[in-house]
Amino acid sequence: MRGHGRASSTLLLLIMILFFSFLALTCAPYNHGLLSTIPKMHGDEALMLPALSIFGSGFSEASILLNQTTRMDIYSFVINNPGIHFRALANSLSMPIGVLQYHLGLLVNGGLLSTYRDGRYKRYFESKRFTETEMKVISALRNGTSGKILVALFEKPQMTHRDLASKLNISSQALSWQMRRLEKMGFIKRKIVGFNVKYSLDETICTTVSQCNMLLNSAAGAGFEPANLGSWLFN
Repeated sequence: MRGHGRASSTLLLLIMILFFSFLALTCAPYNHGLLSTIPKMHGDEALMLPALSIFGSGFSEASILLNQTTRMDIYSFVINNPGIHFRALANSLSMPIGVLQYHLGLLVNGGLLSTYRDGRYKRYFESKRFTETEMKVISALRNGTSGKILVALFEKPQMTHRDLASKLNISSQALSWQMRRLEKMGFIKRKIVGFNVKYSLDETICTTVSQCNMLLNSAAGAGFEPANLGSWLFN
């Protein structure tokens, strides 16, 4: 009887907490204009997410967050395309911006996805899968000209400024800007030999570039061919 009483009290407490959590979510002040741009929270989300912070040991936050088709699609796509940025993700999934922002926010706040700021891009990764260096390298590999530079220098360990600019079909000034950026990131080393400037990958980053390049090629369903990366990579 005593045990039954304690169980009843616990159940009653849980019901009350869920009830007041629901009231707080539905009665709090809100902006009508903002709500029209994001999807409405499902009933199970409104009730279960507040309870997770109180009864965390009895629930799996990941299972709650991924128990929704749109979020599962986003999560799976990021896992299979590490380092993809927001706009490319929206285009790939043909998803409205507001819907994508809402669900990405839940996945990031829930600890399932992490972000890396790459200049004007915010890139998304599976949480706890990559080191910061790996996220930097993947972001650089996906970032147009800088990615092509890393691939070229991985294929040929040392290249002159002139040869590299010719290979990439860009101006000397544009290459200089890119190389300064990559040097600051610790990716590139320069060496002056006579009247020539020669570039190479920093030896501490070579293995990471190789592994990340292989990962991205694998994700695209291609073999490890650094010189033949398709345009899919650079987004």
